[in-house]
Amino acid sequence: MKAEIQLIEIAQHQHSLLSKAQALRHVGLATWERARDKGLWLQVAPGWYRHAATPLTMEMQVRAGSKWLGDRGALYGSTALWWLGVAVPEPTQADFLVPRGLRFIPPWMNLHTTLRWSNDDITRHRGIRTTVAARAILDFASQRPSVREVEAAIDDAVRLRRTALPRLRARLGELRGRGRHGCALVAELLLDSGGESLLERRFLRLVREAGLPRPECQVAMRADDTTVARVDFRFPQTNVVVEVSGRLGHTSDRDRQRDARRRNRLQELGQRIIEFTTADVIGDPLYVVATLRKHLPVMSQPRSSVVAA
Repeated sequence: MKAEIQLIEIAQHQHSLLSKAQALRHVGLATWERARDKGLWLQVAPGWYRHAATPLTMEMQVRAGSKWLGDRGALYGSTALWWLGVAVPEPTQADFLVPRGLRFIPPWMNLHTTLRWSNDDITRHRGIRTTVAARAILDFASQRPSVREVEAAIDDAVRLRRTALPRLRARLGELRGRGRHGCALVAELLLDSGGESLLERRFLRLVREAGLPRPECQVAMRADDTTVARVDFRFPQTNVVVEVSGRLGHTSDRDRQRDARRRNRLQELGQRIIEFTTADVIGDPLYVVATLRKHLPVMSQPRSSVVAA
C-alpha cells in the first residue's frame, strides 16, 4: 500500500502521469504487472499511465503522447491550436503530426503524416512540441470544421499574436495544392481577416466588396513614445480612423468621460474619427460605404455587390 501511494504521489506532480520506468524504481516488475492487470493503472501512451481513479483529460493525452513520440512528431491541427490557447472546440482525442517517412509508427495516438515537414513549422509551448499556429490553422481546416470555427481560429490566433496574416498567407501559398483539403477555405477567409471580432470582419468584407482601400487593423496610435489608443482601423496614407462598436453603449459617467477623452486625444493628433455601430455595418452598408467615400481622399471604383441587407 505504501508503494502504491508513492506512485500516486509521483503522478500527482507530473500532470497525473506515471511512467513504467518510474514505477519500477519503487515496486518490482511482478507487483507492477499485477496492478496493471487489475486495472489500477491504465495506459495513456506506450510507457505512460494514469491511475484508474484519475479521469483521462486532453492534457494527459497531449503530454503522454508527446513523451512517447519525443522529437519524432508534434501536435497537429485542432490539438495544436487548443494547446496554443487559440479558440477552437476542445478535441476529444490528441492528434499528432509526423513526417511521412515515420508512417509505420504504431498508431497509439491519432497520427497524421505529411510530406511537407519543416522545422520552421515546429515550436515548443509549455514544454510540448507543437506545430506553429500558421501550420496548425491549415491542418485544422483539413479536419472538416465549420467555416465559423476556422474563421474564429484565424481571428483569435492573430489577436493572441500566435501568428500574423503575412505569415499565414505565406505558408498557405507554400502548402496549397492538389489533395490539400481546407486551403481553399482558408484562402477565402483570409480576404477579410485582421479584425478581432465578427463585426470587424464584416466591416472588412464590406470595404473589400465596395472596392475601397483595405485599412490597417488594430493600430496603436502613439504620441511621445506613449500609446494613446488602439483603434480598430486606420486607412493608410490618410488620417481616417474607423471604430466599429457592437456594444449597446457605455452608460456610466466615467465610461462616457473615458470615451470622450480618448476621442479628443486622437483628434489632437490630427485623426479624423468615424464610428459605425452594428446596425450600420450589418443593417445599412450603403450608409457605411457612402460615409467612407466622403472622407477618404482616393477611392477605387465602386462595385455593385454592396447592397442594403
